[in-house]
Amino acid sequence: MADDIPYAHPLPFDVPSVEEMNALLPQYEFRKLAAFGGMGAVYRAQQASLDRPVAVKILPPAFGKEAEFADRFKTEARAMAKLNHTNIVTVYDFGITREGHFYLVMEWVEGHTLHELVEKGSLPLSKVANYGMQLCDALYFAHSHKILHRDVKPGNIMVNEENRVKVADFGLARPMTGEAEENPFGTPDYAAPEIMDKRSVDQRADIFAAGVVLYEMLTGRVPAVPRRSVTEYAPVSKRWDEIIAKATDSDPDKRYPDALEFRAHIAAALSLGTAATEPKSASENSELPLAEPVASYFQWPKIALAAMTIVIALLVVLLQFSGEARKVIDPVKPVPKIEKIVKTLPQIVEPPLIEKPKKAQKAVEPSEKVEKPKKLVTVEPPMPAPPMVASKPEPSTPPPVPVPAPTSAELLAKLESSDPELKQILGDITAAWDANPEANPGAAKKDLGFKYIPYLQKTLAATPPAQREMILSEISNVANNQPLPPVDEAWPAALKQLRQTYDTQITAITSKAAIASKAILQAQQATLLQLAKDRAAKGDKDGARRAEIVAAALLQLNGRPTIDALKEIGGKL
Repeated sequence: MADDIPYAHPLPFDVPSVEEMNALLPQYEFRKLAAFGGMGAVYRAQQASLDRPVAVKILPPAFGKEAEFADRFKTEARAMAKLNHTNIVTVYDFGITREGHFYLVMEWVEGHTLHELVEKGSLPLSKVANYGMQLCDALYFAHSHKILHRDVKPGNIMVNEENRVKVADFGLARPMTGEAEENPFGTPDYAAPEIMDKRSVDQRADIFAAGVVLYEMLTGRVPAVPRRSVTEYAPVSKRWDEIIAKATDSDPDKRYPDALEFRAHIAAALSLGTAATEPKSASENSELPLAEPVASYFQWPKIALAAMTIVIALLVVLLQFSGEARKVIDPVKPVPKIEKIVKTLPQIVEPPLIEKPKKAQKAVEPSEKVEKPKKLVTVEPPMPAPPMVASKPEPSTPPPVPVPAPTSAELLAKLESSDPELKQILGDITAAWDANPEANPGAAKKDLGFKYIPYLQKTLAATPPAQREMILSEISNVANNQPLPPVDEAWPAALKQLRQTYDTQITAITSKAAIASKAILQAQQATLLQLAKDRAAKGDKDGARRAEIVAAALLQLNGRPTIDALKEIGGKL
């Protein structure tokens, strides 16, 4: 509850002092007057029998003089005492003093009212959503027990030191009967139009007030007429304006039908408002076939290997024959002919041209026209050169090492700056994917989550405490688009069936999106492959290979085809 209050304003009725309350209710030790208003005053006291702090609220004596109000107060106090919920202040006891004050003894909450927190300054979006969802939990629990609060406002919402919301002051609460109200009730800034018009009310009146509270937490003020948008005061998405507009619609039929659906939209808006990009679900990671490369630029390592093989083979080949002399190979270590070696090499390279050795010149025979010498001289043929042992080739300058081709990662690293043509094509591919709702399943999955979460929340009231954590975890995962764990065997049968239905619909959405996405990306892949072919014809090897890598990576994507996503996959090819 609030700390000691200043007494700058006159008391709305003759509020008893702490000493007078000790005399009226001696079973409690009253410590201080904590708060007061037109409908009562709240004291901090100590319950001596159980040694625990309590809050005691009293109503003006005028209410005690009305017999009809007294009967209704008793009925409603008993109903409120049954509202045992973590986000609702617990009612311990009720009664009437000898001076005619109806009183309620409730749980004491150490903390501040939401009104005080809003006055201190703007609240972070995460806290606003957290407080809003807890408020919805409390209201849904009360509504499921046929109890309306009828005065939801920041002053009646406590926040303890653990940021736990505690909805207090059910002093105006009453059972839901659907009957019209003769007298308007509640605080005007938070009262639904049907209250002020004296029409029948139901749980949607509390939802209206909760929408105003959400607006006030985001902007620091109650909405004026006409209401200005939340985005004029806070840097949040327009989704929050849509949520508040629906919750506070003047027509009850256009509001959220219950607090659980209201809560689900708050949870979803929080995940959209804090994430720069939509996270991908594990169910979207379906593998697609890899495209076949067009040109032979992926074969550069093979070419380098073949070139090295030729160099090694040439070192052990016969020395070239000259016109008059030739060198022979050591007969002890025969070496296969070069033609046979070349035939064993990969066919992607042409065998080098081998110059055939020239035949040895024949001995010159004397011409018939030459006069015969008087003395016959016999010209002996030249003696063949004696066989020579092949010596080790003299060391020579090693052949230049081929420069390795750039890796895929290196080619893609500067794609945006070095390849504007490919960048433009990729931008068009992303735009085509975004424009096709069947290929982009994000919106369909969110809509399904908005339907799934309220059903999960409705099971909380009938779920044993030991199993509530599972349901709360499921709600959190769906709201934040996180992968869902397998169904636990301890889940209730109804929850298992609900999850099975959800999984079936998610699978259908994902499958349909995969087919549509594949069709789009395959059509765009043809553009990239043609670009690679054109670049290869112009001698732009790196540009052609870059286009091939992107084309191959395109069909391995599991989601939106952004440049960064393609670079990440292409760098691994």
